[in-house]
Amino acid sequence: MKKFVLKTYGKIIAWVLTALGLYTSCDKIEPRVEYGTPTADFIVKGNVNDAHNLQPIKDMGVIYKSDMAPFGNDTVRTDANGNYELEFTKTAFGAEDITVYTSDIDKDEFQSDTIRIKASELKQIGKRRKNWYNGKFEGKADFTLVRHPGPVPMYGIIPTRHQEIKGE
Repeated sequence: MKKFVLKTYGKIIAWVLTALGLYTSCDKIEPRVEYGTPTADFIVKGNVNDAHNLQPIKDMGVIYKSDMAPFGNDTVRTDANGNYELEFTKTAFGAEDITVYTSDIDKDEFQSDTIRIKASELKQIGKRRKNWYNGKFEGKADFTLVRHPGPVPMYGIIPTRHQEIKGE
């Protein structure tokens, strides 16, 4: 009788553990990634203006450089009104600081600028889900750029003035 009871208890425990394992590992509605990467979507909006006359600058490059560059980098250009909207997905555990750059890629008339948007300044516009997706965040970055003061240096060489030194 003892053997029968032990076998029965063993089978019941094995069945319960199997069912529990299957129940916790299967998610039919939203599958879980066992070794996933937490991500969040970000939208950065703003405009780019000339500091001298406060007029919008057209075709200015606005750049997001990923932590894992070159993967995840993104560049957009401003429209005729100097507005831009930059969307990207980043490996993130929620709202994180974002750094956005401007660059006058074609004409090189304006000096580049950088703005760091703090996580506390981001507004959450999309909800977090059960899996590794941490939501959608929106931020604003307005640039006011200054024109280059003189001749534009080529290939990183700074223009200089040379004067002859007169001997003694």
